[in-house]
Amino acid sequence: MSDFRLKVLLEVKKYLNFSKASEALFITQPAVSKHIKTLEDELGVQLFERTKQGVKLTLEGEKYSAFAEEILNLYEEGKFVMNQVNNKYEGTLKIGASTTIAQYILPKILAQFASQHKGIEITLFNNNTEEIENLLIQKKIDVGFIEGVSGKPQLKYAEIGKDELVCTVSTNHPLAEKNSCTIKDILQFPWVFREQGSGSLDILNIYLKQSGVSKKDIHTEAYLGSTESIKSYLKVSECIGFVSIYSITDEILAGKLKILDIDNLEMLRSFYSVELHGSLKNIPNLFLKFLSNNIK
Repeated sequence: MSDFRLKVLLEVKKYLNFSKASEALFITQPAVSKHIKTLEDELGVQLFERTKQGVKLTLEGEKYSAFAEEILNLYEEGKFVMNQVNNKYEGTLKIGASTTIAQYILPKILAQFASQHKGIEITLFNNNTEEIENLLIQKKIDVGFIEGVSGKPQLKYAEIGKDELVCTVSTNHPLAEKNSCTIKDILQFPWVFREQGSGSLDILNIYLKQSGVSKKDIHTEAYLGSTESIKSYLKVSECIGFVSIYSITDEILAGKLKILDIDNLEMLRSFYSVELHGSLKNIPNLFLKFLSNNIK
């Protein structure tokens, strides 16, 4: 039995749509139908019910797809072990990362990893912490990297590094010439935040609450969907923003933005890897070990 038919089965299960499965597999829709029909004939059961709305798994399809997933995992594990003999790895690595990690930390590490493992195809999805966790639960990615821990019971978290959120303004801002500021100073100006669901926003809210600052004390001017948006906004406004120290190195050196030192306010946070409970696949595990030796 061709293992490719098992891949077809799992793609149809994922999308519950033959057309979308064919696009994901880079084959025609009739080819998908033929593979599923051949598999059903060999097994002597119906794996999918065809309806006007699309397709859905039968009970037999649910049961067999679990075996199919296990078979393909064992196949990949065996291939991985054999490749270790020649230190040559082949396969895919699907990573999800929240914005700061995806934009400012992972690219360099991924480039180093790819140069050593040219047979591994890497895909990096960028979204906020909440969405990365959802992608992992839906098994659309192998491993995630996020800021903060929501504590979802399906997931396992491990700290991989530290970061600091820093108060940032334009170099033309009225507070830019001060050596240090108080919270009262920055509350006199409008603020710009990351969007709801962002790990950065969650951490910021925790520290502000600890400092006795409530939402009613802040003039919120905007919620923006990325750190890059916030940086661009700050350059042309008198807003206060909080971003990762990793994200503003170039702007500080270019004299476009400045970090304000706020008395009695240091916003440290951790970066985490996140995965589903159970054994991590070989290639994602290989990358995690590589990451732990290269992250700063």
